[in-house]
Amino acid sequence: MTSVDSSESERIVDLVRRYLEPRQPANYRLEIVPEGVRREDDWYYVVVRPVPEDVRSYEYYGLLTEAEMELQDQEKMNVLLVPVLPR
Repeated sequence: MTSVDSSESERIVDLVRRYLEPRQPANYRLEIVPEGVRREDDWYYVVVRPVPEDVRSYEYYGLLTEAEMELQDQEKMNVLLVPVLPR
């Protein structure tokens, strides 16, 4: 897995943000970690964290999956949204 240059990272973050925004929960936010964008072959791995951080990841896994599927369908891109591991 390799990191991506800043312009590619910015492009991927903006694209993922467009698909995550309509799915934002009412009581917390899902934020993209720009320095957490990686690429392997034709897959992008994008780290996402909840704010506040005390939200359990199982609460938003479905939202991430929906965004991934829509990105695949609409943009023809392979993106895996990776939740931050709890501290």
